[in-house]
Amino acid sequence: MNIKPDCIVCLLNQALKVTKLLELDDITSKKVLDRTAQILTEHDFSYTPPQIAKDIYEAISEITEDEDPVLRAKERATAEALKVDTSFVRSIKDAIKMSVIGNVIDFGAQKQFELSEMIKHHFEKEFSIDDFAAFERELKEAKEIVILGDNTGEHIFDKLLIETIKKEYDVKVHYFVRTKPIINDVTPKEAQILSNCADIIDTGIETPGFEPHKANDISKEIFERADIIISKGMGNFESLYQVAKRPIYYLFIVKCNVVADAIGKDIKSMIFKRG
Repeated sequence: MNIKPDCIVCLLNQALKVTKLLELDDITSKKVLDRTAQILTEHDFSYTPPQIAKDIYEAISEITEDEDPVLRAKERATAEALKVDTSFVRSIKDAIKMSVIGNVIDFGAQKQFELSEMIKHHFEKEFSIDDFAAFERELKEAKEIVILGDNTGEHIFDKLLIETIKKEYDVKVHYFVRTKPIINDVTPKEAQILSNCADIIDTGIETPGFEPHKANDISKEIFERADIIISKGMGNFESLYQVAKRPIYYLFIVKCNVVADAIGKDIKSMIFKRG
């Protein structure tokens, strides 16, 4: 999915949010915003939002001398997620719903939603696109599953999903993560909490979206051979939708107008789409 004009504004706003998170002085904040604007003018509409975000966040790290500028937000999100009572999750369908609700934890999203409110109001709602029946059929025969991780904090609910699946099925799960900090995405460091239930795979990917052609060899091999791929979040969706050459289950909450238009569903819709 290539960028639209709305994405330009969103990416600039993300840079501003980082300056506030880091409590930067005005001079440094202007440097960040100036460089972000420059990067945006250097890219045309043939790029995806994750590709441009990579360059912006690398510039922010360079200016601030902070290799993980959104670390505070990641720590807060993880702490919040760990406090959530998930004892009401009884089935794989329940766990998938909690995994998608966890996708509201997204520093880079155009729209920001409260996790507790989303759990309260969305857990009983139906998916706007629901391919669970197809997923369930494939799961019965699956030996290997890949989950493309997205946001830190959200990964706590991915852990719940993996554990719930493995209670019923003897299946190996590979959890793919970014190779280094980018926005608030999961890296090998944050993913260690899943190491007791999944094989953590450092993909070598530096963008906030999985791009198979840029992944390391082991990631490519597993991605191609796995029986099921679950792609979490909008960044992975933007990178893979209508581009990937194999079936993928996209699991995310619609959080911006561009994705809403692309998929034909409203903002805040829960999506579980086989594409």
